[in-house]
Parts: sequence; C-alpha cells; structure tokens
Amino acid sequence: MYALGPASRRLPQRVVVAGAPGEALSAFLQRLATVLDVPLVPLADLSGPGEVARLAAFDGWVTTADEAWQRPLVLERTEVLVRVDLASATFAGKVRRTLRRIRSDVREREPDLGWVDRAPAIHPRLAVVRLPDPDSAETWLRSLG
Repeated sequence: MYALGPASRRLPQRVVVAGAPGEALSAFLQRLATVLDVPLVPLADLSGPGEVARLAAFDGWVTTADEAWQRPLVLERTEVLVRVDLASATFAGKVRRTLRRIRSDVREREPDLGWVDRAPAIHPRLAVVRLPDPDSAETWLRSLG
C-alpha cells in the first residue's frame, strides 16, 4: 500500500492586491499570478464597469483595485485581499516616504489604502493578508508555491 501525501491545500484563485504602484508591485503581481496559475488582469486595462464585472465572474485572476468604483465589482468574489508595501524597506522607498511627508504634490500621488482595512467589514468572508515589507512578501509568495 502506498502512503498518501499531505492533503493538497487549495490556493486562492481570485486575489486583489493593494499597494503603491511601481516596478516592485508589477513584479509581485506577475509572480503571484504565476504561482497561482491564473491570469494577471490589471483593472486599469479594462474599459468600464461591464468589463470589470465580466472579469469578476471568471474563476481565477489576480488584479488590483486602484479606483473606488472598481472595488465593489471585484471584492464580492475576491477570496484574498493582499496589502503589500514593497518600497518601505528600500533606500528609494525611504526617500519617497520622506518626500511625501515634505511635499504636498508628492503626497497626493500616494495611494489611499485605507479601504483595505474597511473591506472585511463589508465583505466578512474576505481574507486579508498584510505584507509590511519586501521580505514578508517574498516569504508569503514562497509559502504558496
């Protein structure tokens, strides 16, 4: 008789990622989509609520929800919401953070991620993963694969 391996755990198939835009976030999104074997579909590439709703109806995707109007359409079917801070630990991230504190024109471009903290109250079954730095993001990605 053959021994059974550990029960395979189910990986999330519908994931929304929130974080500061940039190369690090793009790379994280691509890696996450690859690990989960689902398409990466940035909502900014879609042309309106109809296309966003059609995406939400699919069984698997990784996306962002930068615009407030997009969130209700995708969060209803999202399994995991990931808040990731990939820049804070780097020198460039520290410089950007300092500039945001000093210059109002830079501060306005910083994404408002407060909606991530409010999302579980609206969607109680939604799992929220907080990745406060690049190391925790890397560890979490490895844990999925």
